[in-house]
Amino acid sequence: MMTKRLKSLKLWPLFVAVSAVVILAGIILFALFGFNTSPEKPNYKTFEVQYNVVVELNDKEEDVKNICKDAFKENGLSYDSENVFEEVEGSSKRLVYEFKASASNVALEKAKATVEEKLAFTNTEGESLGVEKTVTVNTIKGESFKEAAWRAAVAIAVGAVVVLVYMGFRFGWASVLSGLVGMVNAVFFTLGFFAITRIPVFAVAPLLYAAIAAISFMLLWLLHCMKMRDNFKDPEFARFDAGEAVAASLNTSDKFVYFTAGALGIAVVLVGVIAAAGVRLLVLPAIVAVAASLYSASLLAPSVHVYCKRAFDKIKKNKTPKYNGKKKSKGETEEQVKD
Repeated sequence: MMTKRLKSLKLWPLFVAVSAVVILAGIILFALFGFNTSPEKPNYKTFEVQYNVVVELNDKEEDVKNICKDAFKENGLSYDSENVFEEVEGSSKRLVYEFKASASNVALEKAKATVEEKLAFTNTEGESLGVEKTVTVNTIKGESFKEAAWRAAVAIAVGAVVVLVYMGFRFGWASVLSGLVGMVNAVFFTLGFFAITRIPVFAVAPLLYAAIAAISFMLLWLLHCMKMRDNFKDPEFARFDAGEAVAASLNTSDKFVYFTAGALGIAVVLVGVIAAAGVRLLVLPAIVAVAASLYSASLLAPSVHVYCKRAFDKIKKNKTPKYNGKKKSKGETEEQVKD
């Protein structure tokens, strides 16, 4: 079993190559196209008419709609959707038409003037509609949340540094270096995957997935590090070189790591299945972040740790004072010292 795990650690060139391809390709595609944020509602314009419940009670809603549609047709406008919303107070309603962002502002303003004029008087049968002049035209633009994204990124980075410092004092700085490499890989591998595959995501979702990848990796890597700290104290591990020692320790921690990653993945899937459609679209892709963190924690980071441990073991060995026998005191001969 150890031989099999040791062979997997020697495949580090393959792991580095795979990660490099995904990350570099992801950076290039992100620079060219960004992420696929198609689930986000694009910029659009609205044409709203607010009226009281008397209109509904008198069955005049269809007349209001027909007036709006005639005004749109006269001005060469084509709407995408028509919706009626009841206000919180329940005393009025809003008739909302949505147009593409490219719809002419001039045409919309002309349609607004036409609708206001007709609603102020009577319908085609000469009956009063009783609609107040509350016609509005709005332009809706999506927010990029760049400032919030940067703050979140800084918070993630600070949290990661705190965890790494803790690991340095608790498990040694070799674990910190390999953990840093693994965490960076998990984060950028996740982002690169979404940039390459063009999976539809909300605008702020990639940052969320990057955070999940970082947190999941640190959790899984901590499990490996705790086992390595305990195992390396065992005299049996002293006869192993760095690669064999890491491989033997991984055999004792892999089960816990796979179980934890599986639990995280199942939790993500369950939340996605039972959630509403919009939440499902946000949550389910997070399974990619969990998978990337498992790959980094079980394959890439341990491979790097072999070399980190070897280097730190060598430094530790060189710093250990060597015993050259009992020093002779002043006036003693070599034979007296040996005796």
